[in-house]
Amino acid sequence: MVDSVIKVNNLRKYFKVLNRREGFWGTVKDLFSQDYFYVKAVDGISMEIKEGEIVGFLGPNGAGKSTTIKIMTGVLEPDGGEVLINNVIPYKDRIKNAKKYWGSFWSKNSTLVVTTPY
Repeated sequence: MVDSVIKVNNLRKYFKVLNRREGFWGTVKDLFSQDYFYVKAVDGISMEIKEGEIVGFLGPNGAGKSTTIKIMTGVLEPDGGEVLINNVIPYKDRIKNAKKYWGSFWSKNSTLVVTTPY
């Protein structure tokens, strides 16, 4: 049985956005008192990807594709749900996790050819 390399369960992410007032005086008021609302970026995404599987991640603009990828790479922390990449929580100990895979990243690009226009 092949274990899953990517597990995402009920992933949620919301962004806090400033509710801006109109006009000059509205801007001045915003300096002293802010009113915020929350925008739903990702809500309830679940998936499981096994080693060797090839998947596509498609959706319309604003569907949360980039936010989901950022959470899966550890750039953003989810507001709810669970993410495991190779049984590691990506947003915890990011430096340690990056060092673990850094060598294999560079070894795959060893045949990189740089060209210049001169």
